[in-house]
Amino acid sequence: MPFAANYEEFLTSQAQNEYPPPPEMLSAFRKLFTETSTPMSAIAKEAATPIIAAIPNETEPSNPDCGYLWRILKDAVDQFPKDTDKFADFVVELQMLPDGDHVFKYLPQFRHHWTEFGFTINDWPSDEEDRDALRQAQTNQHSFLAKLSTHKQVESDQIGRAGFTLRSTCEFAEWEKLHFPDIEEWYDPEDEEDWPATRDRELELVSIKILNAKIPAAAQWIQITGQRLFEMEGELEGEYDWQEEALNVKWKGGKGWSKERFAFWRERFELYSTATALEKSTQRIAKDCAERMKKIEEGK
Repeated sequence: MPFAANYEEFLTSQAQNEYPPPPEMLSAFRKLFTETSTPMSAIAKEAATPIIAAIPNETEPSNPDCGYLWRILKDAVDQFPKDTDKFADFVVELQMLPDGDHVFKYLPQFRHHWTEFGFTINDWPSDEEDRDALRQAQTNQHSFLAKLSTHKQVESDQIGRAGFTLRSTCEFAEWEKLHFPDIEEWYDPEDEEDWPATRDRELELVSIKILNAKIPAAAQWIQITGQRLFEMEGELEGEYDWQEEALNVKWKGGKGWSKERFAFWRERFELYSTATALEKSTQRIAKDCAERMKKIEEGK
């Protein structure tokens, strides 16, 4: 999906997609973007109209196809950070629709769609033309999911994703490794001249500089749900034994959520706040995260 300069360009691009969203969804998102007087409940209802109409013909009426809706929502989240609160409110209102025997309460395919297409915690090589836009889109995604989690509604609560996000940012330290078998596999003796450029491009994605993309995304969870993260207990999503060596995991404590782990993450943000390899803007975000977390730990 190309990045749009404004709402109109975004909607035009959506309409010209090979598989465009239904007109009702485009109309609903136009109102979401531009109309402050239209209740969000009405916007959610309009966006869901094509899905509601198709429910009687669905093979599984309790799980109607919401693919078009989640796609346009995800694309909008990626491109318009100032509207993140609106997008979260939209999903909350969608869940309240009574149609289809309250089928939207369970947000069909929502979690799967965001897992497959809208949840990343990585970086892009410096020769990627849209790298800045992609980094911003990633930060927007985490902001949206964090804000949605403040409503604590089971089907829309994404707080579990925060654990992996913070682990990826504060625990994984691949850049300390000297040997990368996956990168070595790119080597071809017959293309010796191309190897240095290929190697360096791949090494970019395991260097400490990837934190310039990860830290702004992880910061969304600290800023929006920090207190809740501090109080979390139990199993942590996406924690596996194989990660220990493959990703050079720095946390050596027990598995799962804990206040000790929260403190460790805070210490890592403190470390990143002075990492010369990182952008000054990233250092400042890391410093802010560490300070917020310290206040939470101190009960302030």
